[in-house]
Amino acid sequence: MVFAGGGAIMKCSKRRSRFVALVTYILVYFTFVCGVLKVQAITPGTPLALGAGQEVRLDLPLDPQKTYEIKINLRSDAPNAEITLTLVAIRQNNEVVQRQIISENLGKEGAWHEIVFGEVKTPQNSTRWELILSANAEGRYWWQGLTVNRIYDSELSIQEYWSEKLATQGPFYTGLVVDARGLKVQRGMSPRIYSSGGQLLYGGVLASRDLVQERGVVTYGRELTEELLERLQLDPDYPYVAPLIVKAIGVADPAQTSVYISEGDTKRILEAMAQYDFFARYAVIFLVD
Repeated sequence: MVFAGGGAIMKCSKRRSRFVALVTYILVYFTFVCGVLKVQAITPGTPLALGAGQEVRLDLPLDPQKTYEIKINLRSDAPNAEITLTLVAIRQNNEVVQRQIISENLGKEGAWHEIVFGEVKTPQNSTRWELILSANAEGRYWWQGLTVNRIYDSELSIQEYWSEKLATQGPFYTGLVVDARGLKVQRGMSPRIYSSGGQLLYGGVLASRDLVQERGVVTYGRELTEELLERLQLDPDYPYVAPLIVKAIGVADPAQTSVYISEGDTKRILEAMAQYDFFARYAVIFLVD
């Protein structure tokens, strides 16, 4: 099925793939409690006092039966300081039910060092999670880029992710279809889309050489078929497709591979991109003669 002017399609797919989406939470404020830095949120750039028995405790927003990746960047004014990060799950009775520990040398004084807890799987029962920072050398420590990322790495969790996204923000476009038929547009390796005023909207300029050669930054076709629409689906495990269809109004280059679109359609694309960045996935189709 094809919906003129945009619409949603759900269909089965024979292909399978691994999809990982990251949903980030950033903590932004802190207070001292009984000599321990108890973090409700935290502001980057503020020095933390570690070493000599001092530690920092950060509450993390982890839900039960999920998988997460936790990252933080640290540096110190103490050379070769060893930082220890302890991730613990704590029940309401203060029983520690899960613990992971990473110790790493921060190396040269002032150098940033990224520390990662990968694929933290949370238990079924609801627990409170803390990330505890301690160090072997007394000094000042700084952090940046603390993120708690939800990982979706199974068919069930992928479906859950997209279902939640659709439920919370409503339907959104998953890709762009440019109808350039009747303009004698030619197929090319690097087609571009411009507004009628000359603004570059899409060119796939960040695409790798392998992607350009193997997949292309756009897919071409004469008619909008279900097979062609696979280019726009979110994931083989959640094949939701909602094409935003616009009409090209002119050819934009001597090679006749690039097009202009109207200012009205330019606005529609920019509004759609605010909800979901389909250009980052090269989810673009050109209909040509």
